Amino acid sequence: MSFGCGMLVKAGYGADTSNALMTGIANMTGMSVGNTNAVATVVYIVISYFLSRKRIGPGTVLVPLIISFPMDFAIRICIKAPNLFTGILLDLAALYIVSFGAAITIEFDLGASPFDCLSLGIADRFHLNFVTAKYLLDAFCVVTGYLLKGEVGVGTLLCLLVMGPFISFNRKLLRKIAGSLK
Repeated sequence: MSFGCGMLVKAGYGADTSNALMTGIANMTGMSVGNTNAVATVVYIVISYFLSRKRIGPGTVLVPLIISFPMDFAIRICIKAPNLFTGILLDLAALYIVSFGAAITIEFDLGASPFDCLSLGIADRFHLNFVTAKYLLDAFCVVTGYLLKGEVGVGTLLCLLVMGPFISFNRKLLRKIAGSLK
């Protein structure tokens, strides 16, 4: 997940949906994006607790802590996309990598990341499928991030469109792999 997030940042065509909102809030409040993310992580976990506490696990708390150092490394070694076409390809690869990591934390009950935990909580509470809940939460973040002048670009819109289906696809793939190992 860290490597994919780093690739997305480095490609230079917009933040992921959550960070589109975080960069907008940071612009509005004067806080750093890192501090904004730290506060948001706590808020996501608290809201998730009330929506569907069964979704919270060790990974919900550990993922934000574990993701930062490898993400910084990925940002250092990945290339900035020289053009839009390459940027879209890099963003799609990054989004698939992130979605695979998210699917692992969800499927193996490690506790989804706080943002994915919030999507799962919305799905549980309002009887929606995961992809629909993810679209709603991502759309809220993108629109609000845009209104707050956050980092919204082609990569952000790709994230909005493909992350839910990518995670859903990878969850099914992981179930199939786990089933064949039994």
